[in-house]
Amino acid sequence: MNLKTACIIIGQNIYHWRLARRLSERTVSEHLGITLKCLQKYENGVDSPTCDELIALAELFQCSVNDLCRGVT
Repeated sequence: MNLKTACIIIGQNIYHWRLARRLSERTVSEHLGITLKCLQKYENGVDSPTCDELIALAELFQCSVNDLCRGVT
């Protein structure tokens, strides 16, 4: 699997968990200390979060980092 595919999968998982927890893009971006545009890039698979951001997302979504990376091999 290439990096682009991994970014897309992680982005889809972030989007899924954000909606499942009924959180707005603004809430998530503020929690991470990033811009709304940066979060949108993550969700659209254009860029990927750092390890620290993945941990913060997992805590916010009450899931595991593994859940956010599920499908990436």
